[in-house]
Amino acid sequence: MRKPIQRFKAFLRDEDGLILAEGIVMMPLIIWALVAMFIYWDVFRTVNVTQKAAYSVADLLSRQRDDIPLAFANGLQNVVNFLTPGGHDVAIRITSFECVSPTALVCDENRGSYRLLFSMSPQNKATPLTQAAIQGWRGTRVPRMNAGESLFVVETEVRFQTQMKTVLAGFLVGVDDGTYGQFVVTRPRNRRLCLAGTSTCT
Repeated sequence: MRKPIQRFKAFLRDEDGLILAEGIVMMPLIIWALVAMFIYWDVFRTVNVTQKAAYSVADLLSRQRDDIPLAFANGLQNVVNFLTPGGHDVAIRITSFECVSPTALVCDENRGSYRLLFSMSPQNKATPLTQAAIQGWRGTRVPRMNAGESLFVVETEVRFQTQMKTVLAGFLVGVDDGTYGQFVVTRPRNRRLCLAGTSTCT
């Protein structure tokens, strides 16, 4: 009876193959961590770079003194492509509008309305907005405006595609292909931002 007990105790004290066993147990976690770090870093890098590009374009537009030519507006897509390297397709849309509120003198969620000056997407990568479409921004996405005040919005949309097409990417890491956007509201340094050739800014 002593021999089986002694053998069992010796088995418990035996550490042969322990490193191999721990390696087998930890290997899935190590693989997951490597895949997750790569994919999460790529997502946050894409969002961060796109955000910086949107603010750069908004700052560039806010400094324009005259109506921007159509060629200049379309060239902003090349600027965005240069500022967002990495192969992800980025679309941009510029929407300029002003507050019209004869009685309340403000535009918020309950009073006034927006008058669309222009909405366009460089190289037609996104659908331009209508005057009715931007009314939903009042008091939600755009701060309260005074009557006659003008703002413009730069929207970017990046179609993110993970560069590691594995089951681990979507199932374990939880990152699938998707669309990430930026919404940048800016006040022009002059009275308003207008697009050359449009009749709304006359």
